[in-house]
Amino acid sequence: MRLINSLCTPRGFTALFVVTLIIKLAFAAVIPMTGDEAYFIQWGKHPDFGFYDHPPMVGWFLTALLSVSDAAWWLRLPMVLTTSIIGLGIVRLLRTDHPAVAYGAGSLFLLTPVNLIFMLMTTDTPLVMWSFFSAVAFYVAVHRASRRWYLLCGVLLGAAFFSKFFAGLLGIAYAAYLLFFASRQRRPLIGLLLIILGTLPFIGLNLYWNYTHCWNNYLFNLVNRTEGDTFSFSTVVKYCVLLLYLFTPPVMFYFVKQRRLAVASLRQGGLGVFMALLLVPLFLFLLLSTWKDIGLHWLMSFYPFGIIALGLFITEKQLRTALKFMLGYALIHLLLVGFLLTQVPEMFRHNDNTYKDLLYSMRTHQLLKATSPYAKDYALATDSYVESALLSYAGRQHVMVFGYGSYHARQDEQIIDMRDYAGRNIMIMTYTRDVKNYAEFFDEFEIRPVPVAGTTFYLGLGKGFRYALYREKVLKDVLKRYYHIPKEWPVGQCYFYERYFPALLER
Repeated sequence: MRLINSLCTPRGFTALFVVTLIIKLAFAAVIPMTGDEAYFIQWGKHPDFGFYDHPPMVGWFLTALLSVSDAAWWLRLPMVLTTSIIGLGIVRLLRTDHPAVAYGAGSLFLLTPVNLIFMLMTTDTPLVMWSFFSAVAFYVAVHRASRRWYLLCGVLLGAAFFSKFFAGLLGIAYAAYLLFFASRQRRPLIGLLLIILGTLPFIGLNLYWNYTHCWNNYLFNLVNRTEGDTFSFSTVVKYCVLLLYLFTPPVMFYFVKQRRLAVASLRQGGLGVFMALLLVPLFLFLLLSTWKDIGLHWLMSFYPFGIIALGLFITEKQLRTALKFMLGYALIHLLLVGFLLTQVPEMFRHNDNTYKDLLYSMRTHQLLKATSPYAKDYALATDSYVESALLSYAGRQHVMVFGYGSYHARQDEQIIDMRDYAGRNIMIMTYTRDVKNYAEFFDEFEIRPVPVAGTTFYLGLGKGFRYALYREKVLKDVLKRYYHIPKEWPVGQCYFYERYFPALLER
């Protein structure tokens, strides 16, 4: 109990801040590079004002980081620091009006497993950072009725939007608070206009980039990734379980138990702003969950608002109970992840596909070594963005995606022009002998087994790439699946049409 009490004091919080920072740095250094991270690193190596799946912010972060080093811990440093800084921010916000719970709430946030363990560099990293800073600016703007802070809030929201489109939910929360919970005088409406004004440069640049890049972001997020989604009660249940996992049962219990105080804080002004910034996005996610799975990472940028809101009504005794649970919760996660890091990939040896997935992250250099005898005469490729991205990161040179790939992560099509490979030799690494399906696209083709760590990958060695046939059989189908731009959308430029089907632009 003494330890729990100390976490509610400045000294205890400071000690926890240092300890959790060290733990996060350790995990950032030892957790194998994931496919998504390796994919975003390719963005950093090819900086632009946008990328296929999302706006460019994480790519910009990685461009800056890669100029110093490509070590995993270094590339993950922004996420490590962001969660720690937010912990400090929570204490700072609560300390003035709620000093009894300020440090305990900050400790609760630092101990949350999602903040303690998952130190990955993804699009969510800048989203979490800019969303928090924008929300703080919004709080100050409302508190001081300051037009400058409203404008700054909008600029920071624009930066969050340039990280991921989910930032729009935070914008909706701002509007809901100003229109329904703040004063109905003229100033809140002016504040809303200033927020919109601050975001417009980012929205405008994103629209222009998409106008000149096949409307990639909008086709992907509004069409390709939603195709086939239908109503499902099970996804709603999964969403509720996800909330319970993230906020933990004690915290959820106190929110429900003190719901009247929680709702009342919405109209009290001050830090009650953060209650609106939590509830509005969570409600919108609930609606979305009726037809789509909600990912844990989707909630991360709104989670800090929940801890701040909790501090408005939780008692010291209740906070200690929540901290006691969270401390044990965090220790279980630390032990579990530590165990997994020592046991994988061997513990998944019985599942060949999963085992190979893990080898791609943990034995990448062995896979590259197997291709080295052919590196001089063949361009290396895989048929998966994850595999290509991981090999690109480990080998420090771009590895192309051959074949159809998937509906997401098609940035490779902006980097690679298949016309340049006409007549050349390409080696394609895959999990199975299905690599033989690519034989028709080459003048000569042979398959070689690649034994690695007790399993076998396969390398298809193709000589004389038949680009014309590949264009007709693969690229034409890719065009229909992923680049079918509605006729009513104006098109400035589209690299995919211009390279492979220029006649279709004349419509």
